[in-house]
Amino acid sequence: MKPVFRRGLVAACLMGLSACASVPPLQHVLLSPPQNERAPTRASQWEVRRVQMPEYLDNYDIQLRTDEYVLTRLPDAKWAERLPVATTRLLQQTIDEKLVNKRDRPYQVDVAVDMFEPQPEGKVVLSARWKVTDRSTDTVIERDNSVIEQPLPANSRDAAAIGRAMSEAVRQLGFRIVSAAG
Repeated sequence: MKPVFRRGLVAACLMGLSACASVPPLQHVLLSPPQNERAPTRASQWEVRRVQMPEYLDNYDIQLRTDEYVLTRLPDAKWAERLPVATTRLLQQTIDEKLVNKRDRPYQVDVAVDMFEPQPEGKVVLSARWKVTDRSTDTVIERDNSVIEQPLPANSRDAAAIGRAMSEAVRQLGFRIVSAAG
């Protein structure tokens, strides 16, 4: 191997390694708050079915609306699990935690999310349609459209802050469902 070629190859490898070293580590963000921040729950008969979301949200990317028609993903953070799965789990936990009456009713909760992302104005917006159905009679007990807003800190690109605000928005949706149908 010629010395010039060998030096060039070594230089290219060193540049490639240094580029890799400057990339921040990938963060995996959870939607559910830590166990010590949740009240102990007892399972209810209410069943939250998998939350329906637009296809652009059904993935691992944490996305921010940076303009009216533009979404930008956070380059150094991803959801630890797909957003619809995490949202379903958190809604079930919240409903089981907050239910006082009607715990033994065979209710089914269906939620369809229309929008769920941080906005340029520094807030998370969750827009969802939901209904609670009695499975034994197939009767709709309650239904509504909810728009929930949660503030974000000044640095709205912080993955932990986004996760916290989005988690709180889902919990607020659960509170609304329980207060209306529970």
